[in-house]
Amino acid sequence: MSGIKFLSYGFAVCLIFPLCATAQIPPGYYNGTNALSGYALKAKLSELISRNAISWNYGDLPAFYALTDRDFYYENDSTMLDIYSENPDDADPYQYYYELPSLISGASNEGEGWNREHIFSQSFFYSNYPMYSDLHFIVPADARVNQRRSNYPYAEVGAVAFESLNGSKVGVSSVPGYNYTVFEPIDAFKGDIARMLFYVAVRYEKLLPFFQWTNVRNPFQDKQEMALQSWLLPILKQWHQQDPVSQKELDRNNKVFFIQGNRNPFIDHPEWVNLIWNDDAPDTLAPEAPIFLEATTQGKHFVELQWAVSPDNANLGFKVYRNDTFIAISRTANYVCSGLDSNTIYTFSVQAYNRSYLYSSMSAPLTVSTLSADTFARDLYFSKYIEGSDNNRALEITNRTGHRVDLRHYYVRIRQYNQDADALYWSNNQYQMEGFVENGQKVVLVHPGWDLNCFDRDDADFITAATPLHFDGWLALDLRKDSLTIDRIGNPYVYEAFAENVSLYRKAAFNNPHAYFVAEEWETYPLDYCEHLGNLPAVDTTDTVSGIFPAAMQALIVYPNPVQKGRLYIHGENLAEIREAVLYRNDGKLIRRWRNPFRSQHHLDFDAIPPGWYVLRLDHTTIKVVVL
Repeated sequence: MSGIKFLSYGFAVCLIFPLCATAQIPPGYYNGTNALSGYALKAKLSELISRNAISWNYGDLPAFYALTDRDFYYENDSTMLDIYSENPDDADPYQYYYELPSLISGASNEGEGWNREHIFSQSFFYSNYPMYSDLHFIVPADARVNQRRSNYPYAEVGAVAFESLNGSKVGVSSVPGYNYTVFEPIDAFKGDIARMLFYVAVRYEKLLPFFQWTNVRNPFQDKQEMALQSWLLPILKQWHQQDPVSQKELDRNNKVFFIQGNRNPFIDHPEWVNLIWNDDAPDTLAPEAPIFLEATTQGKHFVELQWAVSPDNANLGFKVYRNDTFIAISRTANYVCSGLDSNTIYTFSVQAYNRSYLYSSMSAPLTVSTLSADTFARDLYFSKYIEGSDNNRALEITNRTGHRVDLRHYYVRIRQYNQDADALYWSNNQYQMEGFVENGQKVVLVHPGWDLNCFDRDDADFITAATPLHFDGWLALDLRKDSLTIDRIGNPYVYEAFAENVSLYRKAAFNNPHAYFVAEEWETYPLDYCEHLGNLPAVDTTDTVSGIFPAAMQALIVYPNPVQKGRLYIHGENLAEIREAVLYRNDGKLIRRWRNPFRSQHHLDFDAIPPGWYVLRLDHTTIKVVVL
């Protein structure tokens, strides 16, 4: 990131303004979006704009605003551009200058000072990172108007209770379907705010179910695909159309991309709003219930589930139930249920839903018992704690649970110390992780200022200056799963050095987490030591457990799967060279063998195969096949 200077507390300032202003959409940034629409486009965009995004510290934002939010569009005087006080058609009622900082926490009147405004209020995501410092929806704003906005949703006001000096209003909603207090910005910025909220809906699509969505003021709902409340979506789409993308937004998008590494796709492609949230041909029939629910793997504390669906279903996702209680949404026909008690019987069932949120009946229940013992770790655990000079900070978390882990349930938090009160307390600003980590793999979090040669910053899973990445060997760190601490480094009850100016590596003999710190489990290394951080390069690509060769799997196209009685078609490179196809029933019984099956055709005959789960082996490649 040339043009950025990293300072000792994680702040960054742009040294060469023209360089910062030249960031544009890189070639290929939106690859894979062609021909997509609806929630499929939304999911793809979420993947693209989440990749390699940098999460800065909340304290870094004021310095960044001097780049991203200057008025070169109205008064053109380089003052702070505040959408709550800007008067596009006349002189502003007051102005703020970055050269004379007036950042305050609150105010009795307008014009006394400014602060940071979360367009999507932080109370709804519990002030967790990475949302807490996302520049795409956090802007500088007058402190008094920010207070009056509170965490009310944006909509159109009927009876006005408060009006700012530029005409922004607080009052009871006039929008059908919502009768509570709302905040209405002036017309010139309604589209800006709509596009910021559309950005949140996409960037944090998979985290939305973890937010405080039961609050009536939250503009989002727990249905992660639709995301926005049904009463609010039409008004935001209207604002998006009536107030098109401005040059101010285009420039800000480029500058935030330079700083943060991701873009707001609705500024780059305004047409995507209607492509995603369209009302064309809604589903009118509920999907059929999932079938063939089975446990593919189980351990002492987990069960891996898999199921099949009718090929006629247009499923958007699945609701998973344990002992008749809803526990999770899965976008794919499989799910790992973890955190279970050992040697315990559980009953699982699954329900499908489509894009109109019509739900199928329940699958047939599956009863499974966890094992009494296994060799896997109970949960994820801290495996490396890298403390270096300047901003060289990193954490490594390892998965040896025996299954894939959904990282959305995991948070890193830090203990803090108030010197004046001589008191320790847990920071409210946890870092919430995203994505998945496979069994045997590691997750690395690094500070954006990282510059040690032993690890490339861009290879990290999460690049963040969030509060937990400011550890110093005195303050304890927790790895949390949902609301429970599962692993800890340091003593949270005393303010004393436990790893000052050193790195800690967990000894290989210890691969289970503890909710307390065990110093004997850790090796101590010098400051700036970070050898073997992260996942080592793979040597053998063979999955030794299942015998699957990933490259071969990627090269084959198999359809339809599930297959009804008839033909299973297979396409891929060098298909004719496959010497043998063997079909096994799920219990391992040999069902049928084909010799040189693809010398003159591209299919296998499944007419005589009864319904059920099967494993099809094509030389060294295995594929699970469902027959209906």
